[in-house]
Amino acid sequence: MKDDIQSVEEITPEQTYTKQAILNSKRYIKQKDLVNALLDEDKKYTLKEVDNIIKKYLKGVIK
Repeated sequence: MKDDIQSVEEITPEQTYTKQAILNSKRYIKQKDLVNALLDEDKKYTLKEVDNIIKKYLKGVIK
């Protein structure tokens, strides 16, 4: 019976936000410059996507 019940995460798509909304959020206040440089103006992102973009950038190889 448990297999028949879907979790809320599976049913509800994640909320997406514009670059401007992310820049104005308290969550990314310390990373505002990174967010501004890494995200596109015309695209919407989930918070998970933004976290992954920031992590990927910070783990990048310095040449």
